[in-house]
Amino acid sequence: MASLLLMSCKSEKDKTQEFVDMYNRSSGMIANNKIKSTKATTSSPDQVDISVDTDYDGSGMESDLVTGALPDLIAQAIRSEKVGQELFDRGVKFNVKVYGLNSKVILDKTIDNKTVAKDVDFKSIAAGDKPNNAQLNSILESFNKNLPIEDPSTGTKITSIKADAENNLVYTCEVPDSFKKALAIAGTEKAMKDAMLQSGQIKQVFTQTSALGINHIKYLYTDKTGKVLKEITITKEEAM
Repeated sequence: MASLLLMSCKSEKDKTQEFVDMYNRSSGMIANNKIKSTKATTSSPDQVDISVDTDYDGSGMESDLVTGALPDLIAQAIRSEKVGQELFDRGVKFNVKVYGLNSKVILDKTIDNKTVAKDVDFKSIAAGDKPNNAQLNSILESFNKNLPIEDPSTGTKITSIKADAENNLVYTCEVPDSFKKALAIAGTEKAMKDAMLQSGQIKQVFTQTSALGINHIKYLYTDKTGKVLKEITITKEEAM
């Protein structure tokens, strides 16, 4: 009996280490101009520690939105791998720490089989398959969990990020009452669109979501009642 238990523990340890090795081999896939690197380590068969080093400072809308969604996105990517799903099924816990500038911990979250979405196959997406609309919205739900997020400089809130039937990425933004008159002025749409394109952030969004088959990006600006005041659509051709 003791021998069988030892073999079982060794097998679980080997499976955990197999996942860690696989994660670290493919860790470059997550890197971009803000996410510098990620690494997995393990100290026991039932626990994996994942660190993500970023250039975020832990404040601002983009930082809050991306870092808040990372654990869920990592969880879905883990589940897409056979060995990762086996670890989830076995009850292994994945401790995700996101570090910002100066190695400051800006997010610390544990994920397990109870918290991961079941319907997105990141492995097939990485192989070139585009997610369908339901899968895309499941991915975006990782971001929606952290909404609304407010830009303190303007009072504008991002209240939802969804994919419509044509797989356009739709941001719904609630603006304060003081913005209503400005949005109604002729030419405001072009000025706002030009400013977005010049900032480079739209190009970054298209680049980071290229594997998801996003067609266009839409911004719906609403008042507090949900009434749409302005709609701005940016195509990939315009941004790139």
